[in-house]
Amino acid sequence: MSQSHQADRRPILSATSVSRFAELVKKIETSATPSARKRKTAARKKLLRVIKEQHRYAKSAKLRAVAVTLTYCDANQLATKHISAFLDRLRKALRRQGHTLPYAWVLERAGQFHYHLILWLPRSYKLDFAKLSKWWLWGSSWAECCRSVTGWGRYMAKFDNTSIFPKGAKLFGYGGLDEDGKTAVARAGMPRWLQLLLPPSRRAFRCPGGGWADGLTGEMYRSPFIWTPQGAILASRRPLKSHIA
Repeated sequence: MSQSHQADRRPILSATSVSRFAELVKKIETSATPSARKRKTAARKKLLRVIKEQHRYAKSAKLRAVAVTLTYCDANQLATKHISAFLDRLRKALRRQGHTLPYAWVLERAGQFHYHLILWLPRSYKLDFAKLSKWWLWGSSWAECCRSVTGWGRYMAKFDNTSIFPKGAKLFGYGGLDEDGKTAVARAGMPRWLQLLLPPSRRAFRCPGGGWADGLTGEMYRSPFIWTPQGAILASRRPLKSHIA
């Protein structure tokens, strides 16, 4: 086939075709990839477990839940050190009264960047507007008694609009868990098969090259599943457990 004939068969670019192509590229870039959806699901599961464990601890410590929202007036001001500074100020105020601070927060954007928090405070401690305006210097603030811990936790765990966050922005954070809570949260992030194999009070950690190591004994656990083009299948003869020398 001659070069002139080949040229005749090339697609003709028009303003409409260019516009449609740009729209398709934008749609692909902004759609959630499988890995992004998986990370979001894992983050949601972990955050909800954190709040559940904090709630358990709060009942025994006689703490109450407070829902808080901290909003930036200027999106360009966003910096992780701001939420840390706010929590440090509150933590110091509570420490003077002999209390610790269990907390969890998420970053969100709907118009302006803002943080949603759940704070577990002594029933005698009042987090009023004067304190909020003094400790949160970058915009507006709101707080009220959390009437439904479960409902507020689910609202926090939406993780909407994460695709438009600045690179490196942290989606959520938490602190103040007791040892039982830390273990429960760590186990919630493990695969189901590992939770069934590992003793209930133990934690395991990912190892380079694959597998999980028991934090106490050093035993290695490897998945009983293998990945194929058709999906995960059970490899029944594969050894599940070994020991790190």
